[in-house]
Amino acid sequence: MIERAAHRPATDRVLSPERAARAAGASARSRPLAQLAVCDRRPPRRRLFGIALAAAIAAILMAPRHGRADVTAECDFIEFSGTSGDKPAIDGELQQLEKKLKKPPFSTWNQFKLLARSHKALAKKKPEPISLKNGSATATLVEIVDKSKVRLTVTMDDAKGKQVANNTATVEAGDYVIYVHPLPRNEGHLLSVSCK
Repeated sequence: MIERAAHRPATDRVLSPERAARAAGASARSRPLAQLAVCDRRPPRRRLFGIALAAAIAAILMAPRHGRADVTAECDFIEFSGTSGDKPAIDGELQQLEKKLKKPPFSTWNQFKLLARSHKALAKKKPEPISLKNGSATATLVEIVDKSKVRLTVTMDDAKGKQVANNTATVEAGDYVIYVHPLPRNEGHLLSVSCK
């Protein structure tokens, strides 16, 4: 009597490596997408680098900028008077202005006397009061031009508080700008500005 060999269950079959690989691929394809997504939720390295870079830039932009230098200019203000007399005369501290004072409208006078002198460090867009012997003045740094020129707005008030000058001018380093307030009896109240 011939006995038939017992039929092996399918689970006991021995598959070749090629068949095993194909079976594993089919099994993975048959899984729902949600199950595949939870396998590895870590973002790629590039995404992590981008997030870290964005955080670093935000921290830099939000940090207080104490190290950033404000725009300033060092300026000298010379207040002096102009009158007409028989002999020309000019104070020694005004000698650097002599060439300008020989040209109109300053040539109206031939005698110049120093009244006051002051030095100020001007911050951009911040009006700075200038002490005068007669009246008052303010100077505002508008901007630095070409690294060697300073644009200023200067106002002058007389002793009664009336504004007598309001002008914006560009001053080259080492040069002078002179503001004039004509007075009665052919006299002048002048303010010279030089910046660096």
